[in-house]
Amino acid sequence: MPSNRPASRVRLAGLLEASFLSVPRFAIYPLRRHAPAGEEGDRVSDPSGVPIPASRGVVALMQTSRQGPAVTAVLLSYDCEAYIGAALDGVLAQDYAGPLEIVVSDDASRDASFEIAQARAGQYRGPHRLVLKRRQSNSGSKSAHLNDVLPGCSGDILVSFDGDDVSMPTRVRRIVDRFLSNPAAQAVYSSFTLVGDGIRPARAARMLRPPPAIHAAAWFARIDAYAAGATLAVRSTVVDAFGALDPSLNEDVQLPFRAGLLGEVEFIDEPLVCVNRRAGSFTADWQRYDSLHAYRERMFAGLDTAARARLSRLADIETAARLYPDLDERWSKLRELVDRSLGDAELTRALVSDRFSERWRGLFALLRAGAYGSEVSQHAFLALAPQLYLAYRRRRLGLTAARLRPSAPDAGT
Repeated sequence: MPSNRPASRVRLAGLLEASFLSVPRFAIYPLRRHAPAGEEGDRVSDPSGVPIPASRGVVALMQTSRQGPAVTAVLLSYDCEAYIGAALDGVLAQDYAGPLEIVVSDDASRDASFEIAQARAGQYRGPHRLVLKRRQSNSGSKSAHLNDVLPGCSGDILVSFDGDDVSMPTRVRRIVDRFLSNPAAQAVYSSFTLVGDGIRPARAARMLRPPPAIHAAAWFARIDAYAAGATLAVRSTVVDAFGALDPSLNEDVQLPFRAGLLGEVEFIDEPLVCVNRRAGSFTADWQRYDSLHAYRERMFAGLDTAARARLSRLADIETAARLYPDLDERWSKLRELVDRSLGDAELTRALVSDRFSERWRGLFALLRAGAYGSEVSQHAFLALAPQLYLAYRRRRLGLTAARLRPSAPDAGT
């Protein structure tokens, strides 16, 4: 989010912050959850459909155990046989002393990911409750996979783990400590270390987080805001209140905003996860800099996703409005912020036009709107000299022509 916003956006943010001062410090929803049903491949066989006492939230968390609240670690796996062993070892090595359920779910991997996880699980003799699941068909997205797994989780805090990343053994404990230190927190995420792309050395990721003066709901209302899913944890109240995720959108775009609507979102400025940049995901990241055509295609795809994110944000605001019907002014301001955020993003389309005049007009439109003030120099560089901008980005990433695939010729100059 731009740091030097125009006065109108500063005023809007101030109004949002003032309106959120009256948000209840926490909410306990009278919703029913069910114990996980026994499935083929599970190492436990709980009775299906047995109700768990309904109340969720701070009171339930504090009464769960003297050692701490009940936690479910959700490890999702798909085609990551080279990484799943280390990822699962990282989950099993968590030093959290409270009740910890570990759910490992494989999304119909085509490789040996499930078999490796199954072998590791068979050797486990530790204190944590371990559940192993395997889908018969691929869900199609991580959010869809979570929709299948989360309803069966028993923890009051749900911590996300990815099958190709490795978490520090202190991660769950540090997350729980942060939840307990702030009863209003509905989500916690952290920094992480990027490793394993074979091109760049391991480095700490640059993670954006809400400034102290901006409430989490206002920050995550922006369609480009997210909290890295590999580091994310939420209270079960967030899942109970909003239900299924939109399968077409990443969970790290949806869950932090939903958490912000119910309370606060905490950030731990410490890398608690080592995130592997596998060849596939890394290619998706840097391939955009191959040419202006490739960059344009990625940008337009991102804007299409942003339009869906807008609809998701507005639907979540409607859910929150039903929970808190007396806060209509607050929800109206958030709707305005969501719409403005998409409008600002749409202005960037012109920056990748083949025509210099359109790029120039697009740059001035962004300046007049006061959008993305902290990225003015980057946008100007792209608009005035797109080829030099892409070459600069490739050099910063340590890429060479040999690593880039041929793509359509550029008309932009």
